[in-house]
Amino acid sequence: QILCTHHRTVILSLFSAAILNLVALLRRHLFYYCIHYHILFKMVSGMAASIRSSLESSTFDLSGHDAASIQSITLDAFSTPFPPLDQMIRITFVVGAGKLSRQKYDAKAMQILTAALRELDYVEDRGAGCSFDCAGCFKTQHDTGKNLFTVVVFPKVSGGGNASNNASGDANEDEEPLLPTNSPGYKIAVCSISTFQSLLSSQCPTYAQKRKCMECIEGLVELLQSIENKLMGGHPLDSAEQSLYDEIGELKEKLAYTQKEAAKHVDEGLLTVQEKEMLVEMNQKRIATLMKEKSSAAVAEKLKKALARKEYLQRLTDEKLSSLSSTYPPPLRHEGKLTPLRKKLLPLLALEGKAKGGFLTLAETRALTEKEEIESEIEHLEEASYGWFEEEDAFEERLQKSRDKFNAKYAKKSGGKASAKKTSSAGRSGGGGNSVNKWVLPGQKQQGSSAWGTSGGKKKGGKGGAVFSAMMMDDSSSDDEEEF
Repeated sequence: QILCTHHRTVILSLFSAAILNLVALLRRHLFYYCIHYHILFKMVSGMAASIRSSLESSTFDLSGHDAASIQSITLDAFSTPFPPLDQMIRITFVVGAGKLSRQKYDAKAMQILTAALRELDYVEDRGAGCSFDCAGCFKTQHDTGKNLFTVVVFPKVSGGGNASNNASGDANEDEEPLLPTNSPGYKIAVCSISTFQSLLSSQCPTYAQKRKCMECIEGLVELLQSIENKLMGGHPLDSAEQSLYDEIGELKEKLAYTQKEAAKHVDEGLLTVQEKEMLVEMNQKRIATLMKEKSSAAVAEKLKKALARKEYLQRLTDEKLSSLSSTYPPPLRHEGKLTPLRKKLLPLLALEGKAKGGFLTLAETRALTEKEEIESEIEHLEEASYGWFEEEDAFEERLQKSRDKFNAKYAKKSGGKASAKKTSSAGRSGGGGNSVNKWVLPGQKQQGSSAWGTSGGKKKGGKGGAVFSAMMMDDSSSDDEEEF
């Protein structure tokens, strides 16, 4: 009995000690837990907290945020993986806009955001989609329909997702084509060579636009190669990839044709002063590159051609190019429809002036009701004349030339000037916008583009869609490039 009592005492003592140790352990872990989440929630607040609480794809506008704020938001939102999700989501940041709204955004917003993501080991992948396989990736895009520059982030997720999650992500992906079907990139990819030749003439009438079209096609070639590499690696294509792979074709032929047409501009001197300056800069870079290469017969021949091109460009004086301004750049695509509408608008403008000074007859009042409709149609046709890869300033110059030419010929006779409603949004339509750009082709960049562009929208400089402000390629990248 004494022994049993002793055993009970020992057991109770051990049990009490274990309970105390457990309580101490729990208190310690609870303390660290509270500290961790206190710091987390204290730091991750505002937009960063909203980003981390997202359960579905969301868009966040960075207008009004300075560099420090953008970096802080990015680090707070993505420094740790998101909690487990049923399906992958995309977090889209609007980091820039067109001429009317660009002042709202920090000039280096995109650069700061992407740098912060790289610091967190996020990887840029232009082919990333809404799948758990793309967790930890981001891509930059230019929605030319809305004229917005965006960075799309596919966040890291705790657990990385499972088979059912991936299947769900793939199912959502089915709803989104690899290239938006209303984008120049898609149209170029799937059309026949004969249709492409016609589109190039009407949608890319200038040398600069043909250069950007070349970059877009090269981006399509890169996209096609990535799909083929996936097949060669034994990985099945998702439905969007398979659909585009079945439709895409004749890219090499389209690229060769575009190169030939661009070369004609140079050979015939059909260039603007700005286009000539671009060619001179490219030629200088090529010569500098060739001068650094090891001497050989092949290099000597290339250098000879480059120097001949330099001499040719020097003969194309600014005065000579300016003398061609009446024929190049070419008139607006819908010039033929605009002229009769503008002529029809002239008497209505005069009638409107008369209305301010007195009364109108019933017939005159009825006639004035057509004015707004005609102005709207003129504006639509002007905007629809925007080239696929045309920079905003270049288009506005062509548009103003069209209006000045008409006013010089007709407006003086009627004592007024006819034009569409005053607006700085010319070029908005031209093909429509697209809310999701899955692949950004390399020919357009911010004010020039990652050239995969969607048609329409102001452009400075379209998986698919918009052309990011086109960065002109270095001629040293190809032996044939010097011809353009």
